[in-house]
Amino acid sequence: MTTHSNTPLRASERKELQRVQLRRQARLRSSSLLIIIVIAWLLEMTLFKSNLLIPKGVALGAFINWFAQGIFAWFAFRYTGAQARQAIVSQLYLGQIIKWFVVMLGFALVFITIHPISAGAVIFGFIAMQIGHFISLWQIRKNS
Repeated sequence: MTTHSNTPLRASERKELQRVQLRRQARLRSSSLLIIIVIAWLLEMTLFKSNLLIPKGVALGAFINWFAQGIFAWFAFRYTGAQARQAIVSQLYLGQIIKWFVVMLGFALVFITIHPISAGAVIFGFIAMQIGHFISLWQIRKNS
């Protein structure tokens, strides 16, 4: 990593830059969640008129993805530095395992406890949030 003047960054500067990028990515993901919910609600009000069944499903699916990604990010980025590379790798694996557990548990809780629910809307919300996550990562990489 270098600055615009091509001088290498010190470790503390790299760590702070990583924190700034992670905060920005979290804001973009939260904005994506809000945008997905608002679009689903607007479509409900104008086209579907299904008594908020679709926006509720989309919001729950997007929230499951948002929450699981947040947990993964917390595990994945707890450690930094060359000395912590073994801990970083193990935290990536642990974070991914816990993320998928949270996703499965989230879907199970939604489908078991919330009635009526549109399963397609829940899955669509999850996928839309995943696409939003990819776009936010792309934006950060493009602007770096």
